[in-house]
Amino acid sequence: MKAVKLPMTLELRSLIFQLSERGVSPSHVPALIRNVLHIVGGGGLFNTEMVNDCLQQLGWGQKVLDERSFQLIVYILETEWGYRVKHYNIG
Repeated sequence: MKAVKLPMTLELRSLIFQLSERGVSPSHVPALIRNVLHIVGGGGLFNTEMVNDCLQQLGWGQKVLDERSFQLIVYILETEWGYRVKHYNIG
């Protein structure tokens, strides 16, 4: 798989820090973002727990995302990758 070079924005730096605290290597962050896009890209309602369950099925391990890192990925998908993600705060 070809490596993807992402622009190092403040949000991406924050995401890398968040994920590295959870055991994800910085070099795996682009693949994780792509996997999250694959999960939410078809539409529907998703929360962090649901996305984590899907990521675990893809081999990422348990609870790789916390709420903040999931929000950062959605933000990056919208602002840097040009995707539109509808999101709702529940609870």
